[in-house]
Amino acid sequence: MVNILIYKDSTISHLGFILLALSINTEESLDSFLFYIIQYSITNLNVFLIIIAFNYLLSSLVKNNIVIKDIKYISELINQYDKNPILTVSFIICLLSMAGIPPFIGFYSKLFVLFSAISISEYFMSIVAIIVSVISAYYYLRIIKVLYTEENNSSTIKFNNNDNNVIASENISILTNLHSLIIAVLSLFLLLFFLNPVLFITSTRVLSLSIFNF
Repeated sequence: MVNILIYKDSTISHLGFILLALSINTEESLDSFLFYIIQYSITNLNVFLIIIAFNYLLSSLVKNNIVIKDIKYISELINQYDKNPILTVSFIICLLSMAGIPPFIGFYSKLFVLFSAISISEYFMSIVAIIVSVISAYYYLRIIKVLYTEENNSSTIKFNNNDNNVIASENISILTNLHSLIIAVLSLFLLLFFLNPVLFITSTRVLSLSIFNF
């Protein structure tokens, strides 16, 4: 089994884009750096909230006590699209955004960094960044594949006749409305950013100009 946090290994790829933007030291690169940091933080926040939600939804009820599931492996998310389609779609949106797939916001953040690098003729570093980004996308796509993979055992309820324990994850509802609302809002932001990016881009541009000319 592969650890669920394997996607964090691609943080090296994101760190590479961040360092590339910082190394250029222009107004455009600082703008792309701030844009990248903000969108990456938002995406990571949503990922953690979604994983926590999966923990709640996969929790067990044992002798009237709720046992919160601690997801450690990708395989534990198998076939979640059929069980929790909306939450799974939100998770996929985050993964595709982090992979830099258009039209998600993660694509534009990487694009801005590459434009900044190309503007000062850093072609080699730009090519390396693209290659690393493509390689890291494999890990995200691997998680997405698991989310759609069907289980070998379709039963979701298990009974233990020895101590009359009942494990039934679908009977537990401890995911709050606020938690769900935050995930929905963040997911829509990552997905629909391209429809009206002016406010967000303008804010990072003003902030970068203020810092650069300080």
